[in-house]
Amino acid sequence: MSAKSKKIQIESIADGKNILLQPAAKVLVAVVREKDAAFRAAWTHFQTAEDDPESLHDMRVDLRRLRVWLKLTRHEVKTSQSICKRLKALAKASNPVRDHEVLLGWLSLAQKQLGDNVVLVNLIDYGNQAYQQSTELSFSEKPGLEPEPKHKKGINLEQWLEQTVEHRIERIDQLLHAGMEETHLARIEIKYLRYLLEPFPNTVNNAKALVEWCKEVQGLLGDFHDVQVFRSHLPDFARWITDSELAEVALLPGKQSKAITKVFANARESIITLSGWQDQELHRQWQKWLAVRDNYLSALHALRKKKGTIQ
Repeated sequence: MSAKSKKIQIESIADGKNILLQPAAKVLVAVVREKDAAFRAAWTHFQTAEDDPESLHDMRVDLRRLRVWLKLTRHEVKTSQSICKRLKALAKASNPVRDHEVLLGWLSLAQKQLGDNVVLVNLIDYGNQAYQQSTELSFSEKPGLEPEPKHKKGINLEQWLEQTVEHRIERIDQLLHAGMEETHLARIEIKYLRYLLEPFPNTVNNAKALVEWCKEVQGLLGDFHDVQVFRSHLPDFARWITDSELAEVALLPGKQSKAITKVFANARESIITLSGWQDQELHRQWQKWLAVRDNYLSALHALRKKKGTIQ
């Protein structure tokens, strides 16, 4: 079955009048098939679209959607564990490539905010060189996921949606009331809720509004998380400098003590500068989130009260 026909199939199931009374496993199998088809199409495009800078991002998004749905439906849908492991391996392998792109963006922002700084300009150039040397991704598509219902009867879709959506909203509410250390977990839960609701815009009340809520909060917490991750990569920034500049110095004759000392001084000064910038940006992003957190929580509670499946 083609990706297009699978997409049409799940849309027709989702729009059916009796969808809520159907066995949850039957509907969820169709959703998993559609997500699998979307990922495979994105993977094929990523492999062949050398001139599309968004192909990696698009592939990762469809991969993430598929893996979220596999986790959401693990008690209702049986799939090939072999390919699930390969999907996990691909996600893990693609993380450094994505992180590298994000880090280069934040480095550019730091350079703009800190003003003229030759070392930071060079650091961005070194980072671009390192990105071009990134390992290529590989993925074996066979065998397929082969999703099947785990239960012949089981609960119906209405019960499954009510339980699953409510659980996710409760977790999000708890985590968003917590401190800075829980924001990444909150963002993961928000991502699960968003992907859970996307296939059922006409089945769950306020589904579209909840998805938009998820997108907005994901963006705010995503920026905050990126700044947190930025700090963990300070050693990488130092390595980019020393790898690039020491390679040139190593080719020169003699001890070159001054030149070598300068290389490490450049790395030291840039890391100190970026460490200070990251600390300020982290607190700025956190205060930005705190200023709107109560409003978003109030909106979530309002949507939650109206949440429910269409009868």
